[in-house]
Amino acid sequence: MARPKVPLISRRKALEAALGIIDNEGLKALSIRRLGEVMNVNGASLYHHFTGKDEILVGVTQLALADVTAPRSETDSWRVWLPLNAYRTRQALIAHPELISVMLRRVPLGIGSAEVEASVARLRAEGVEMSVIAPLMESFELLAISSALQAVGGAKTAADPTEVDPAEDSMYEQAQRARGLSNDELFEVVCASLIASVESAVHLKEARASRDTTTSPAPVTPAKRTTRSSRGATARKPAAASARSRRDASSRSGRAD
Repeated sequence: MARPKVPLISRRKALEAALGIIDNEGLKALSIRRLGEVMNVNGASLYHHFTGKDEILVGVTQLALADVTAPRSETDSWRVWLPLNAYRTRQALIAHPELISVMLRRVPLGIGSAEVEASVARLRAEGVEMSVIAPLMESFELLAISSALQAVGGAKTAADPTEVDPAEDSMYEQAQRARGLSNDELFEVVCASLIASVESAVHLKEARASRDTTTSPAPVTPAKRTTRSSRGATARKPAAASARSRRDASSRSGRAD
């Protein structure tokens, strides 16, 4: 069947349907054919908007992360909007846990590239050192992903209807029930300390590198080796000079006589 010249569906509707498949049936269930079935169109129609499954995954993930944007206000400090974006990323992944594995391939897939570029530019404009920016942004992203994974795993465990006698719980399960901070509270605590930790680590590394450069010893120039012939020549020079002195003395004595 030939592809229609006019798209039968919108790109947004296709992405929303694809996200529904991922949420309800799992990431592996998504395909061009399955998406076409859900939307009641021939799969070929989808190629008006997407070159393949990877492009659909990129679009679906960006749709789910629509609230994670570059700074929206010129007045917000990066110390406010950067942790806020991490929080929004975490919440989106908790709502759509099947996308966690996709986020681990964010860079090669090009997900959110424009937002990342805008965030880097804003951080530089706010005076953040270039050496700090990449470690800082990657740390917040990894924190959001790992925290979402932990929250999703904890929710599945809590939803298990199996009744277990608390007396038979493992020590870890007992510690979980007695925990002093929830996953949400722990995320906030780590976010608050992350900025200072990354800045300190980068500055400490730079200070060590600078110290090693300034205290490194000067290169030692190897001493010239004295060859046997040069030692012989050095030894003959005093002998020759002594012989000349004796001849001169003898000549002066002869003239005096």
